[in-house]
Amino acid sequence: MPAREGPPIGGGRVEARRVLFDDGRLRVIRNGESALLLCGEIDLSNSERLGAIMADALSPGGVVLVDLTDLSFIDLSGLRVLELVPCEGPMPAVRVRNVPPFVRRLLTLITGRPDDLF
Repeated sequence: MPAREGPPIGGGRVEARRVLFDDGRLRVIRNGESALLLCGEIDLSNSERLGAIMADALSPGGVVLVDLTDLSFIDLSGLRVLELVPCEGPMPAVRVRNVPPFVRRLLTLITGRPDDLF
């Protein structure tokens, strides 16, 4: 059976998806105009590059939306880039969605705050 082309089943808008970065551990996909989908692992080896990509993806309101649905690992450097724990220096305003339970648990352990961050 040939691959189906055209809009998704059920209609709706087809948003542009484009791979912005892929180092074999982390893939950053622009999902539409204002959202970034993160797939894989964020660690010290790629968190600085992720920060630069997020800065470039700022919306006119100065916010970048990050979807963590397919995130499988994150270390402290990644949490800092996503502004989930305090860090030094100006960072873009980040809004995260689809936060996996392991990230919520990690933030609770690191910050000592209940997982009311989202």
